[in-house]
Amino acid sequence: MMKKQNNYLYNKRLHILNFAKIIVSKQGFQPDLLKVISNEYKLDKNQTNLLFPEGNNALIKFAFDQLNIELENYCKKMDLIRLPIHKRIRKILLSKILLIKKDKIFYKKLFFNLLIPKKQPSLTSQLYKSVDQMWFIAGDTSVDFNFYSKRIILAGIYSRVILFFFNNNDQSTLEKILDSDLKKVSKIPELKLKVNIVKNYFPNIIKFVKNFS
Repeated sequence: MMKKQNNYLYNKRLHILNFAKIIVSKQGFQPDLLKVISNEYKLDKNQTNLLFPEGNNALIKFAFDQLNIELENYCKKMDLIRLPIHKRIRKILLSKILLIKKDKIFYKKLFFNLLIPKKQPSLTSQLYKSVDQMWFIAGDTSVDFNFYSKRIILAGIYSRVILFFFNNNDQSTLEKILDSDLKKVSKIPELKLKVNIVKNYFPNIIKFVKNFS
């Protein structure tokens, strides 16, 4: 009975998310988004609030969680185990871009919302979840300090690629950037030097905010 109830609530949340994708893509991200959705689609506001008790934050978290679930299901169809680890990461990251592309405007505005200074802890959390899941799908079994270093490095690469993707439609250049970054990191054994590469990526976030605002 509990499982059926959870499935029911889950499907209700999915409906709200689909409505959110339409509204956010057309009107932008709004502080009272759930209220706008309820008014636009004549939904019970009390029920909507119960589905997302933390408001927009809960909706954002659910949207990114769904994207991660979709990525995992998509990658299960691939024969990743036969590939070297860096090629697995490449395919997984490009698959994530492909899935985001279906609702590019929505996710672009969602990312932009998280780039607002007071939202940055949430951005950090979502970024960690994304790269952690990519390594999980790739079959990473690290348990030592290497576990964290891999995620720090991939966070830098992923940030650079996703920011380029949101500002451009050039898939060929995107893949060249990704290949170049993966190649640079693979050739540098020292963690300190690898982290220095990551530091070069994050200033692009500021430029992205200026371009999008």
